[in-house]
Amino acid sequence: MRKLAVLTILATLAACKPADKAAPDGDDGAVPTAPAMPEAKADGPAAANTAVSLDGEGLRFVDRNNGKASLLAFGVPRAQAEAALANVAGKEDDRSTNEECGAGTMEFTRYDAMTLNFQGGKFVGWFLGNENGASAYSTMSGIAIGTTRAKAKESVSIVDVEDSTLGEEFSIGTGENTIGGMFAEPGDAAKIDALFAGTNCFFR
Repeated sequence: MRKLAVLTILATLAACKPADKAAPDGDDGAVPTAPAMPEAKADGPAAANTAVSLDGEGLRFVDRNNGKASLLAFGVPRAQAEAALANVAGKEDDRSTNEECGAGTMEFTRYDAMTLNFQGGKFVGWFLGNENGASAYSTMSGIAIGTTRAKAKESVSIVDVEDSTLGEEFSIGTGENTIGGMFAEPGDAAKIDALFAGTNCFFR
């Protein structure tokens, strides 16, 4: 079973479906429900005219009017990365720290489905989960959360990661600066459930 970043696990738990069984004896019979997930914001000042593209080197900000793109590269200061994404995604949802990541202590800033990863005050990775707001992101070739394996293979080279402890893990292409991901299940009809690049808090 794959083990993702702590904040991803917490987000997944918050999104659990309502229980389908009655409450134990002595209760009022009400069926408990999980708290509703907030709607994705995407309300930053540049949201109307800027798209954020997933990249193996960081995140690319694309002007919707003229198609020009600029790279927010891994290695830039944390404040710069946060300001750039907030300009499109809006105010961050939370910040957290995990001292037990396989890559060492990491800090995180989450904006809806997108989490930025930091080490030593630098932007080192991103993780996009299957949550509200994920549809706002895709690669330049159109690969996104929910894209099927068959569809993805039409435009990119999908390389399965053999014997991965994370589940149906794959990478787009090979070499440095690849984008990684996970399918929800095996097979060509399986949909992408997560995408990531750079350094992430995985336990392999």
